[in-house]
Amino acid sequence: MDSSTRLCRSPNATYQTVADEAILIHMQTGTYYSLNEVGTVFWELLDGTKSIADCAVMIAAEYDATSEMIEGDLIEVAQDLFREGLAEKAS
Repeated sequence: MDSSTRLCRSPNATYQTVADEAILIHMQTGTYYSLNEVGTVFWELLDGTKSIADCAVMIAAEYDATSEMIEGDLIEVAQDLFREGLAEKAS
């Protein structure tokens, strides 16, 4: 997985945003996950059309940071979401 990877939310995942943080639930396992504010913005951007690099640029603009600062963290989060079955690679 790299900055050009495009992800979408898995149909096995549902979520609710509470106080700017997302609570994700894997519908098949019942396991709960939580994302901080930036992770929640990233999660909401996972529509299969944007690459991780695209998301980093958008998030960096919102948080007055550089996309380079954000991109590595997003790749890490993306790998975790993919590994847990909460996100899928877009076709």
